[in-house]
Amino acid sequence: NKFNSNTLSFGMWLNVGSVNEKNNQFGVAHMLEHMAFKGTELRNASQIAREIEDVGGDINAYTGKEITAYYVKLLPENYLLGIDILSDILINSTFPAGEIERERGVILSEIGMYNDDPYDKVFENFMKTAFKGQSLGESILGSKDAVKNFTKNDLNNFFQEHYNSENLIIGVCGNIDENKIEKEIEEKFKFLRKGKNSLKPKYKWKNGKNLQEKDIEQSHVVFGLEGLNSTHKDRFAFRALAIIFGGGMSSRLFQKIRENKGLCYSIYSTLQMYSSTGVFGFYSGCSPNDLDNLLDASLLELKQLRDTISSDEVEKAKSQLKAGLLMAKDSSMNRLEIDVRTFLTHRKNISTADAIDQIENLNVSKIENVLSKILDNPQPVLSILGPNSNDFKNMDINTLI
Repeated sequence: NKFNSNTLSFGMWLNVGSVNEKNNQFGVAHMLEHMAFKGTELRNASQIAREIEDVGGDINAYTGKEITAYYVKLLPENYLLGIDILSDILINSTFPAGEIERERGVILSEIGMYNDDPYDKVFENFMKTAFKGQSLGESILGSKDAVKNFTKNDLNNFFQEHYNSENLIIGVCGNIDENKIEKEIEEKFKFLRKGKNSLKPKYKWKNGKNLQEKDIEQSHVVFGLEGLNSTHKDRFAFRALAIIFGGGMSSRLFQKIRENKGLCYSIYSTLQMYSSTGVFGFYSGCSPNDLDNLLDASLLELKQLRDTISSDEVEKAKSQLKAGLLMAKDSSMNRLEIDVRTFLTHRKNISTADAIDQIENLNVSKIENVLSKILDNPQPVLSILGPNSNDFKNMDINTLI
């Protein structure tokens, strides 16, 4: 991706994530991502960090539900170092035993940090309920018990099976000589193992509720219904719907629940899209005494969306979608990530102009159609964490919507 920038972003995206884990190995994809920085046949952990930071660069990675990424951001003159280190990690990681034990402790602390954060935990409980018994519903970090028991063999097996040329997309964005950089990449990655495409499971949405009583200041709530998947033809209308419902300060949820009723500080719609399913709903954190009123008022707003979406709301949502897309493209790293993830999802490039055309073509009826898809035959999922959660234990979730 030729882009006039003072920095160069280079990354590897793998079409594999925590959903590719088997029942007894939840958390292995995330631990593997940590271990990739802990030593190769050519470098130890401190050399990997030091070589990039010595030239002012930044190296990082993340594990998602369906994607894993490793990337560097550096000055253009250091691009060879970026290619060298990332290819080394992907091809030659050794998973030293001492480093596995140390990193185990780091990840257990990370799990503890997330468990202490009610915002993260209420979403995790929501996913566990909506996708009960499936890898999509499991925490990316895994459980403490699983992390305590991973062996070098577990890491190596996942590495050998999924970190292969079929699952990999390499992306570069910056002021580059494309032919030159392509030759360098081919040279460095030619020894990467061959393999098979990692297939995603087909997800099955399940309804239910998860109530976790906890003595904290606020009650946190996530309500959701099954949404659209990431390749659905109406995905832009789906995003526009989420903006109208609860995206930003002019949205219905913010205006009615926070501004008019003063029931919370934070409230917004939540939207996720995966390969064969999606999530549409809302999150809020409120005073435990307001929980009942907040839930009733928010669900009423959702039901009242039917047949009331205005062309004015649609135009505002289109402007937000376009601005979000164009602003993200101002950064070499964001631009690269958007383009690569689009390619991984759709198996083709979708230009900014094409995306903007699709946004421009949105209208009230397209968004109403998506809303009908979501609200017809709903299977609600409710997750509440905090004081007064148990007040809802006798509630029939199917009467909510």
